[in-house]
Order: sequence, then C-alpha cells, then structure tokens
Amino acid sequence: MSVTIEAERVDQLLRIIVAAATGDYELRVPLVEEDDDQFLEVELGVNYLLEELSLNRAKSDSQREQLAARADELAEQQTELVQALSTPVITVWPGVLALPIVGRVDDERAAMITTTLLERVAAERATHVILDLTGVGAIAGNTMPALLRMVRAIGLLGASCLLTGISPAVAQQIVALGADASSAPVRALAQLSDALAHVLAQKGALRR
Repeated sequence: MSVTIEAERVDQLLRIIVAAATGDYELRVPLVEEDDDQFLEVELGVNYLLEELSLNRAKSDSQREQLAARADELAEQQTELVQALSTPVITVWPGVLALPIVGRVDDERAAMITTTLLERVAAERATHVILDLTGVGAIAGNTMPALLRMVRAIGLLGASCLLTGISPAVAQQIVALGADASSAPVRALAQLSDALAHVLAQKGALRR
C-alpha cells in the first residue's frame, strides 16, 4: 500500500514540475502531515521554489508595468514638446502674438496650430496675431484654405492677423485660391519686423 501511495506522490510531484516548466507557478504540492519522510523534504523544497518563482515573476511583471507606464509618460511628454516646438506662439508685445511657422504644413499640423493659437488669442485677449511663413517651404493639399480659415477665426475673436515672409510658391497658392484668399481679413508684409512696426504704429495712433 505504501508503494502505491509513494508512486502517487511522485507522479503528482512530476506533474507540478512539468506545469512549472511551462510557466505555471501557481500549483503546489499537497502536503500530508503523516508523510514525515525524506520525500516530504523534496515536496517542501519544490513548494518553496515555486513560491520564489511566483514572487519573482510578480515582481518582474510589476517592474515591466512601471517601465511601460514610464515609457508612455515619456512619449506623452515628447509629443507635448514636439507640439510646443512646432507651434511656438510668442508674445512680442502686450496683446501682440507672433507664430513663426517652420517646415512643411499639412492638414493635421494646420489643425494643431489653429487650436493652439486660438487658445492663446482668447487667453491673452490678443489684438494682433503675426503669422511668419519665412520658414515654410511648401503648403500641402488643402492646408492653405485651412490657414485662411484660421485667419478668419482669429478675426472672429476680435484680433487682426498679419502674414509675413510669404515665399513666391506660397504666394502663388494664395493667388490660386482667388476669392477665398481675398475675403480673409489679413494683411501681408515682407518681414516680421515690418509687421511689428505696423502694429506698434497702430497702437500708438490709438493712444493719440
């Protein structure tokens, strides 16, 4: 009878070890108080090892979750930084905002610029906005109409919009739009400094 019981214990132990080899550390060898023999020490040792493996995996999983959360946080911070750098709205004078746009402008970026700029116009109660296109090499797809809609939206918030640094290619795009461009409340000047001087002259005239 004891041989049969011993065989069952060995078979059970082997099944648990095989399960552990596949990554299942939750099983434990059932212990019987009457089985006070050398094999009990083996069963206790296996249970202890399974407990250690389970704790180590839980710790490893926790560390991976923390690293994943940190990676997500860094990615979010990087995205916010890229957005901030791609839409550097600058207060050049009380009530006067300037946005130098650099690089290619697609529809998605135009939407992001519009959102950021309108929030700043409303928050600072800006009276003038200068969009400097000196660093814009090309405007993709339907983005020029989007920029002109942004100009009109700025006007609806009570601010005047000025464009500076328009390249010949961008100027041709604006002209090709015909009536849509002419209907936008916007004035174009050669350089950012020209626009700032124009705005300051207007503000000086109002004070007089």
